[in-house]
Amino acid sequence: MTLSEKILHLRSQKGLSQLELAEQLGVSRQSVSKWETGQSVPDLDKLIKLADLFGVSVDELVREGERPQPEPQPEPQVIYVREKHSLTGTQRAGICAEAAGLILALLGVAGLGALSTLVGVGLLLLGLPLLLAKQHPWIILGWMVVGISLAIFNPHTSVAPWGLVGGVQRIWVYLAFGERYISYLLGGLIGIVRGLLTLVLLGLTWRAWKNRT
Repeated sequence: MTLSEKILHLRSQKGLSQLELAEQLGVSRQSVSKWETGQSVPDLDKLIKLADLFGVSVDELVREGERPQPEPQPEPQVIYVREKHSLTGTQRAGICAEAAGLILALLGVAGLGALSTLVGVGLLLLGLPLLLAKQHPWIILGWMVVGISLAIFNPHTSVAPWGLVGGVQRIWVYLAFGERYISYLLGGLIGIVRGLLTLVLLGLTWRAWKNRT
């Protein structure tokens, strides 16, 4: 239905003559006649007044044909994606340490020597935190290194932290007093390295504990 046909139809439904409609819109009867015969089109303000008078929207008044219907939206599809659990670099390092430790330990038992067995067992122990720990594997590894060194080497734990001051004293004796014993030098270096590592691990452990979730 065209605009002119709608104006004629709606006016007839309201029971208005062309003159009565013209008076309500403030136009001449001839203007209404031209609208209904399609000779002219009402201005926008007249279209708004016509829509209000007939109780329809401007869109319904001027649109020809049916209102286009929105296309139906497809239903959302749920896609399940299986998460891939790939090994991290730390875990790969743990696997390598475990494999090397197992091989060395077996070779030592088979007759290669006690040193091979000792190194193999050490690698097996040190590889565990790298392989299994989900949080802070390097901190756990560091504490295991400190613990193993205390168990294997003369710990010098009379002065905390675990040999740092004692190690410095041994190096001082080795250099200043001519006590050229390799045990003094080795024990001093072990004490210093272990003491510094302990201080670093204490700081990292405290930081990890504060930032725990």
